[in-house]
Amino acid sequence: MSEDGEKVWLYVYDLTNGMAATFSPMLLGRQIEALYHTGVVVGGVEYFFGGGVQRCIAGQTPFGNPLKRVELGVTHIPKDLREELLAELSQRFQPQDYNLISKNCNHFSSSLVELLTGSPIPDEYVNQAQSILSSPLGQMLLPIMEQMEQRYGNVTATGFQQQQQPGR
Repeated sequence: MSEDGEKVWLYVYDLTNGMAATFSPMLLGRQIEALYHTGVVVGGVEYFFGGGVQRCIAGQTPFGNPLKRVELGVTHIPKDLREELLAELSQRFQPQDYNLISKNCNHFSSSLVELLTGSPIPDEYVNQAQSILSSPLGQMLLPIMEQMEQRYGNVTATGFQQQQQPGR
């Protein structure tokens, strides 16, 4: 880490591989860019919540290539302290706690970024599921979203190159 700190990035993925952008006007009555999954990148490591808190080399998650990379600021927290904060945060984001509406990857990303930079991630990512469900046809999509919850609530970085923590 330099004296200026390390950049904190939000990697944004589309869980539908473009289908949300194509079909959202018909299904929701409005255009949405994607169904978002987010991961937080600092120091070349990407952290995300699926089957618990996961880590891997940035951009090598099971979600393909990021739709976009958003620079969110800088952290001055040293890596060893970041690991302690992450361990504490991991206690609040256990695999059985995953909920597509109230405790998903975007909520985790927001909590981690707030610890690192003092500010959460943009609401458009955190509150997307609630926004979709509040649309006139959103309730009809609830069964599809529940299937996604089961699929993405169990995603791990296993099988991908993982960054090892010191002492492991």
